[in-house]
Amino acid sequence: MATFTEHYDLIKPGTDDYYDVADFNENMDAIDTQLYQAEQDMAGVSEKIGNPGDKGEDTLFGLLHPDNQPEEKADFYRYSKTDIKKKIQNWTALPAASPIQDFYAKLTTIHAEKNGTVYVKINTTDLGTISLGVYDKLPVQALEAADQSTLVGLKGYNKKTSEAWFLEEYNVNTSARTEEREWIIPVEAGKDYTLLYIGSSARQGIVNEFILGYTDTKEA
Repeated sequence: MATFTEHYDLIKPGTDDYYDVADFNENMDAIDTQLYQAEQDMAGVSEKIGNPGDKGEDTLFGLLHPDNQPEEKADFYRYSKTDIKKKIQNWTALPAASPIQDFYAKLTTIHAEKNGTVYVKINTTDLGTISLGVYDKLPVQALEAADQSTLVGLKGYNKKTSEAWFLEEYNVNTSARTEEREWIIPVEAGKDYTLLYIGSSARQGIVNEFILGYTDTKEA
């Protein structure tokens, strides 16, 4: 009497059964179906695994590629000349041949989420006494003003060193002159810092280029 295999129900004729071609063919068809399905399943797995060097996110090798790994963050800011967070070019804060005056031109405000340092570069063409100021204490209207805007109501802030986080007079001249300076400035987590381009007794103030750069990505 015939019996059947445990997993695929293949026919196992008994020792007293006559040979039946139909039983043999049925077994072959069952084996063929199972082998074909296994082959298809393996092809699908191989496709999902992919190949070394894959960069797409649709294969396992691609997902593991360094380009698809999240950047590891440091717990501090590190100044950077290449990871630029703010860039200003060719901005006229005070046109040439203006009447002598003081001006306070807002470059940008940053909120420091971590302690560390930031890179600041400024290239200006000025006539007067020119300073860069970084303030963590300013009236709300100055803090909320748009970048690249001229502020009012800050008279005397270019002399209030106690109000400034950082303040440096970098260009004093009696004729228009171009000056470029770079600084590494420390910052503290949780503070807002407003960077001002300041002119005193000035007749011209043009920002040729301003750059602010920093990163919190860990070094390789």
